[in-house]
Amino acid sequence: MKRFQKYFGNFKKKKTSDIKVVVLCVIAATTFWVLNALNKDNYVTVVNYPIAFQYNAQEYMAIEELPSEVRIEINGNGWDLFRKYFNVNVSPFIIELSNPDEQNFLPSTAFRRSLNEVLSPTDLVSILTDTLKFEINKIITAQVDLELDTTSFEVAAHHKLVGPISLSPQTVEVKGPSSKIKQLGSSLFISLEGTKIDEDYNQYVPIVLPEVQKKYLSISPQTVNINFEVIAFLEGNKRLKLQKKHFPKDVHLDNEINSVLLKYRVDERRVEDLKDLELEGILDYRNRNKKDSTVSIEINNLPEYIESISMEPKVFRLVYE
Repeated sequence: MKRFQKYFGNFKKKKTSDIKVVVLCVIAATTFWVLNALNKDNYVTVVNYPIAFQYNAQEYMAIEELPSEVRIEINGNGWDLFRKYFNVNVSPFIIELSNPDEQNFLPSTAFRRSLNEVLSPTDLVSILTDTLKFEINKIITAQVDLELDTTSFEVAAHHKLVGPISLSPQTVEVKGPSSKIKQLGSSLFISLEGTKIDEDYNQYVPIVLPEVQKKYLSISPQTVNINFEVIAFLEGNKRLKLQKKHFPKDVHLDNEINSVLLKYRVDERRVEDLKDLELEGILDYRNRNKKDSTVSIEINNLPEYIESISMEPKVFRLVYE
């Protein structure tokens, strides 16, 4: 048994050794064939050759990704084709654009000759990419107005924004490609975020460009001071006298009372003015609702600094004798 195991082990080692020899022979033969084949001329292949656009980056900006390669068919030595196919030590073909904003494409006929010279010692058979398309704009500077987006924030309950909204500066300088500035429009809206505002606002806020123009445009300055006044409306109540007008003698109210309690909210700055304010509720028969025989209270000379008024009752039913 031991003798058999020893023999089998020697056979296995010999078989493994033979396989290694065969593999090495195959590799050597393949390498020799490849090297021999690469030394031959007159091969034709298709490659994606790298390209790069050259233009004045101080005056122009690409607004879309530029083409980075052109598909071509070339003829030549195997080694040269191998190097170009795998971009081994291959420098991009430079395409110079003097006025790139005047057109957004370049036909292959415009660079065929110069490309052929760069490809030497291989020969250019054909350019399979018929046209190179690009979007490059002139860089301009424009003044854009700043406006506060009043829908981007809320004032607290029973508070109100009053008076003008002040922005300093009122305009900013925007620099970038012409089409992106045109998309921006004549105004740039500033948004406020955070909790509901319950006091006067006076803060510096960063000027944020829309996401689609952000990477193309620069602005100066980058912050704006926003200032506006917020007031609170305080709860209050006042006894309101009632006066009847134009009532016929045979018509009276279902509920004959002389006054009602008026509930309201008043501008916090005008609380003292209420002391001298005389309000009266008018019940005008001429303004009655003929369909249901009711009349509503109308308040004379109600100032604008009072709001959210309520009364109970507000409507009276008419009784005809």
